[in-house]
Amino acid sequence: MENTVIVHYHSRQGSYFDRSLWQWRDGHLGRDARFSRYDSFGAVATLTEPAPYFLSHIYVIVKNRDWSYKTVDYRINRENGGSKTEVWLVDGDSTVYYSRQAAVASHSYGRRQPHAFDMGTNSKVFDQKWGFDGWLGAKYSERFTEFRLWAPTAEKVELVLYNSTDEKASVERVFPMVRGNEVNHSDHRKNTHGVWFETIQGNMNYQAYCYRIYYRKRTFRDTRDPYSIATTANGRRSIVIAPEHLIPEGFSIKHGKEATWRLSNPNQAVIYEMHIRDFSQSETSGVNPKNRGKFLGAIETGTRNQFGDKTGFDYVKDLGVTHIQLQPIFDHHQTFDADGNYAYNWGYDPENYNVPEASFTSKPHEPATRILELKQLVQAYHDAGIGVIMDVVYNHTYSSQDSAFQLAVPDYYYRMNSDGSFQNGSGCGNEMASEKEMYRKYMIDSILYWAQNYNLDGFRFDLMGLHDVETMNAIRKELDKIDPNILLYGEGWDMGIGLMPEDKAKKDNAQQMPNIGFFNDDQRNAVKGAEVYGDFKRGFVSGASSEDKVAKAILGSDELVNYLAPNQVLNYVEAHDNYNLNDLLLELHPTDSVEEHIRRVELATAMNLLMQGMSFMQLGQEFLRTKLYPTGQDGQLTDADKERAMNSYNAPDNVNQVNWRHVTYHKSTIEFVKKVIQMKTQTPYFSYQTFKDVRDHVYVNSAVSGTGFISFIVEDERKYKVIFNTSGKRLQTKQFNDIIITNDESFRKNELMLDNLTAAILDITE
Repeated sequence: MENTVIVHYHSRQGSYFDRSLWQWRDGHLGRDARFSRYDSFGAVATLTEPAPYFLSHIYVIVKNRDWSYKTVDYRINRENGGSKTEVWLVDGDSTVYYSRQAAVASHSYGRRQPHAFDMGTNSKVFDQKWGFDGWLGAKYSERFTEFRLWAPTAEKVELVLYNSTDEKASVERVFPMVRGNEVNHSDHRKNTHGVWFETIQGNMNYQAYCYRIYYRKRTFRDTRDPYSIATTANGRRSIVIAPEHLIPEGFSIKHGKEATWRLSNPNQAVIYEMHIRDFSQSETSGVNPKNRGKFLGAIETGTRNQFGDKTGFDYVKDLGVTHIQLQPIFDHHQTFDADGNYAYNWGYDPENYNVPEASFTSKPHEPATRILELKQLVQAYHDAGIGVIMDVVYNHTYSSQDSAFQLAVPDYYYRMNSDGSFQNGSGCGNEMASEKEMYRKYMIDSILYWAQNYNLDGFRFDLMGLHDVETMNAIRKELDKIDPNILLYGEGWDMGIGLMPEDKAKKDNAQQMPNIGFFNDDQRNAVKGAEVYGDFKRGFVSGASSEDKVAKAILGSDELVNYLAPNQVLNYVEAHDNYNLNDLLLELHPTDSVEEHIRRVELATAMNLLMQGMSFMQLGQEFLRTKLYPTGQDGQLTDADKERAMNSYNAPDNVNQVNWRHVTYHKSTIEFVKKVIQMKTQTPYFSYQTFKDVRDHVYVNSAVSGTGFISFIVEDERKYKVIFNTSGKRLQTKQFNDIIITNDESFRKNELMLDNLTAAILDITE
């Protein structure tokens, strides 16, 4: 690797003629390097440090010929994955700046601009001056199309039109855009001086375009529209499409009472997580080869596995879940294999938030097809009475320097450090700044676009704890105007340092965010244990003494976290991250018999579904889906195989795809889980809407630590007793009761004995 670094150096005295650089890396001798050109900042040098691997950092000194002058040692950190790193050094300042705007705000910069980096670190002042509250993007009509871009720091903006929607099409025309001239700091609906406008006459349907942003007179970059709703296949250019061309046959938008599939009581929700590619990629799905791994593969009917059992869409319809949750379906970064095929990617690498992903469509190069096919999918699930939830990833973007946000308004949309580097609470290289007015507006606009144009029924926020409370509440408020039955929940982990603790949309701040749900990892860990990056913990079903926490989770977990209501609680024991439930229990209990292992999976799944709050499960949890794909000699699992199963975001299809043969292998488990789902979704006993109602109806009568036995009673129209047993013993029941549901076949045979690893619901109504 070349390991390229571009160094801009500013001398306050303008002394450049005898200046050069000394560069080195750890463990190697240094060498001289020369400045090769000048720009408006100062002298510029392009350095390379060849190595057989990526270098995380190099060092430089700026000096004169005899070393009578030299700066401090500058350590330059390189962005992982970037082809080059660009930095700015200011004579008299020991900071390495990763943004020109941050550097020119330095006290040592000769032509200092003290407010040049306000967008990065003083955003309230910046927002007050430049914020805009109006529509942005492109608005089509048959006679003309209007374009609007918010780019307050640009010196000039041009609208570039291309002669086709091909990603390599040449430029057809370039139009200068006009900056708004109204300044109104108290009413941002009228504050247009940071917005660029252009109207193009004529029918612009299927017109590809981008914006050319001039940062300085001779410095510009082209960017797609951050508000794009359609793009070229590679996502790098925006496309205007007439709205009437984006409505598939039979598609309709319904909210409120018309959306009969939505739940007025969210606590009855059973949410089924799936990935579009995983769902139908395997030939065992029975899906037509041309639809496998695509939107259309997720709604193909009549599919069967080799044994004749239902798979895919038909299987999901029969399972009884209320919602599906789709892992990222927006346009995300893609890599390709040696044959030019899409390489596997979960999709948590956002590129264009308002555009469906090209790899999931039958025609990636036809820009409307992906929109039409996704809407067909949504409609098909609605027709089946199932809601569709979208996994959204507004907390970071795949690219930092080349994202549409950074190109349009450098250093604004992200949380920045004072040296111009990106904060990285996401662990993905950057984190978006939801607290800034125009990114908050973007998030709200984007969510409303998906809800209003795709008729989506909910949104799952990835790393929601990186967002701020005010933004999440604003999104909830706007969704309520459309339909309060649209679900909103996310990962409430405490991450990042860019917000004050009390401002983070994290689980511990649930009391500030009514009607927003949080993944309940307290309940998850108490029930099944956990595997987090190879660190294993046991739960109740694995012999841990967590009866007390399980008891609190049964009652809605408000004693574990300060929740306002049960609809803030999303219970789960399996999701796409980390080991599947099946794989975790195989690791924790390698000596279990096949029967014991299956019963342990059944017990954990039943416990998850029978707790107050919403329920969540991953596709295939109920038929023992596995990601353990052996690559060792004689079919042995290697340590690498196990590590890959723990975090399979980019593992090949043989790891992630669903093996639909399992619906035949595990019919009895599926039937058991179906019955438990039915109890959750069609009765009031496990879905009370207030904690008062929970306490009035639910009573835990046994949860002694270390016993491996938990029982609780739910009393409403009827009186039910629920038993979870991991004691290692067969337990004698005191009297015969009507068995509603159990995974213990021997108990069904009236032996009045409850086996180990059993979940049972008994009707004890007098």
